[in-house]
Amino acid sequence: MKILHGIGLLFLLATAMNTAQAGDNPRLKAMFDADQAEREKDPINWDTLIPNDTKRRTELHRMLEQNAVTTGLDYYEAAFIQQHGLKPDDYLLAHVLAMAALTKGYTQARWIAAATLDRYLQQNRHPQIFGTQTIIRTMTGTGKEEAPTRAPFNAALIPDSLRATLGVADLKTLANRLSQKDYHSSDGEN
Repeated sequence: MKILHGIGLLFLLATAMNTAQAGDNPRLKAMFDADQAEREKDPINWDTLIPNDTKRRTELHRMLEQNAVTTGLDYYEAAFIQQHGLKPDDYLLAHVLAMAALTKGYTQARWIAAATLDRYLQQNRHPQIFGTQTIIRTMTGTGKEEAPTRAPFNAALIPDSLRATLGVADLKTLANRLSQKDYHSSDGEN
């Protein structure tokens, strides 16, 4: 009976590490929710989204300077906000924020840690290594979309076992999803 009680306590502790904590920043949560809500609209209004992203990142930087980002959930939400930047350093900082979330025990940050590194690599003209980023280009002159791709993609560098550890779908799943125009790259457990 003590073993079952101990297992139950471990489960509750593990669950608590991935849920809101008393020290979580409510303003950051509101910013994260707004960031995600704007991306769920169909179609996305890019004329308002880009300036709103800039405002959120500016406020996030103030919070970081004031040490108002402290919990695993805070760092996770901050990583998502920061990765909607426009420059390589935006993606690099987002990656560092995701790593901080993981360090704080917030395991849901696994996928965003991989995705931000892929974005950083792409912006610096290197192949992505996890395959989290889908690129859809428009053909010059016609305006038609080319077939979606994850290229350039160094698919051989990261084995599927490590992809799974970081919450990224395996190579076969990534290829199947891409062929079906499903651009999700998580393993569904994040």
